[in-house]
Amino acid sequence: MSEYMGNEHAVALQKAIRSRATEIAANPLLANGGRILNILDPDAYGWANVVRDAERDGFIGLTMVDRDSTLSQLNAQYGNEVEFPYWEAFTGNPDSVLVECSKVISETELPKGWVIKSHTHPDETIIHQSQVLNQENGVAPTPAYYLRGEQLPSMLTCLLDNKGNMAACASATMRYHSSGPLSNWLFAGGVSVNPEHRRMGLGSYVNAKLLEDSQNSFEWSSVLEQAKSDNAASVGMIKRCGLRRQPGKVTIVINTQGGYLTR
Repeated sequence: MSEYMGNEHAVALQKAIRSRATEIAANPLLANGGRILNILDPDAYGWANVVRDAERDGFIGLTMVDRDSTLSQLNAQYGNEVEFPYWEAFTGNPDSVLVECSKVISETELPKGWVIKSHTHPDETIIHQSQVLNQENGVAPTPAYYLRGEQLPSMLTCLLDNKGNMAACASATMRYHSSGPLSNWLFAGGVSVNPEHRRMGLGSYVNAKLLEDSQNSFEWSSVLEQAKSDNAASVGMIKRCGLRRQPGKVTIVINTQGGYLTR
């Protein structure tokens, strides 16, 4: 099993973020995403610091920011030299989300012998299986230490078929500072489904189970998930679990390296 997965730059960045974990955790405007540094309020953090961090890391995330004003600021700073892919922000609270998740879970009939379980400290085999499934789905895998919950409260929800193969998975972390803008928010994502088991509603099912079990473990007050607007399957899955799009709010990645990041 590999502690880190991805290309040379991705692995180097994951290692660097891990080495800076204490520093990141001390700043209410930052969050350790495992694969990428997240900045919650670039205006408060300072755009000079944003540019510095982007140059150092190659890509950083600006979490749930105003789309138009932030893109305007970035275009003024970088022009056409840098890419700014973004993902729509979907949010919800326990009252709205858990009711819908309960419906998804109750309405999903699994084949005989299939088992779903949520892990706060998964073993190496489960972690590796989830990372491989992420890669197969075009999702950049999260480092193993992060999934083990060594830095932050973390949950990995996995659905295994009757042969012990991973049919679907999703993960979540309580990554945000207790004094920051997203205090007590859960970040959930990484939903991946085995190509052999698609069109069964398993993405919605594993996401719903993750949100339900993480609420029981972490008692989050709000949840954030992200999807590109043209990814109809992911948008539908997130909405089915009771989250709603925040108009004008997106998570933008400053990608100075170019190339593919994640789905």
